[in-house]
Amino acid sequence: MAAMLPKPPSEDDLKQLGILPDEIETIHTEQVVWRVHRTIGAHSLPWNVPRAYGPLLRFDPHPLPRRSHPTLRVWYGAADIPGALAEGFQSTRIIDRELENPYLTGFRFTRPLRLLDIGGFGAGRWPVRVGGTYALDTGPRSVTQQWARTMCTAHPDLDGLLYRGRHSGGRCLALFAPASDAFPTAPLSTNPLAHPDLYNRLALAAKTIGYTLD
Repeated sequence: MAAMLPKPPSEDDLKQLGILPDEIETIHTEQVVWRVHRTIGAHSLPWNVPRAYGPLLRFDPHPLPRRSHPTLRVWYGAADIPGALAEGFQSTRIIDRELENPYLTGFRFTRPLRLLDIGGFGAGRWPVRVGGTYALDTGPRSVTQQWARTMCTAHPDLDGLLYRGRHSGGRCLALFAPASDAFPTAPLSTNPLAHPDLYNRLALAAKTIGYTLD
């Protein structure tokens, strides 16, 4: 696995290689984005607040040691509900509607977001062109986090990444600090997963991704 995903180029090399127009995908303001988020726990956050604590997950730009990094924030979401659930409950494949009081929230960004396409959704092939591979979506987190750190320093104005969720198989978003100003103050919808009106929708999504709904 490690051999499939080399370490990133240096910051200077990545900056010189740049980002071509067809390597950018835009999330427009009419698109609804979804997030599953816990509301109880030591590091629970509101749905529209990027996380400063890490590194924890795949594209966290935070360096070790793990601690709070106020200027290196990250936020994860998905383009659809099955994707948000698949990523949110990936460790157990059980959609637990009670533990830590998880919510499902859908909203639209207040401005278009320019995301580097590392999932092969568009015509560009940025990961290969700069010396990496599409194992960015699946490779060891210790390496993908190095890529995220280097991308953030080489391209400090980049809103984030569009990637193929390892568990959802669909379009997922990892947003960095520049995207912090694009979150609305109020979502389109936000409900606890335990809300009875959500059950049928969750059951259909669980069937789609092969997860158990608890």
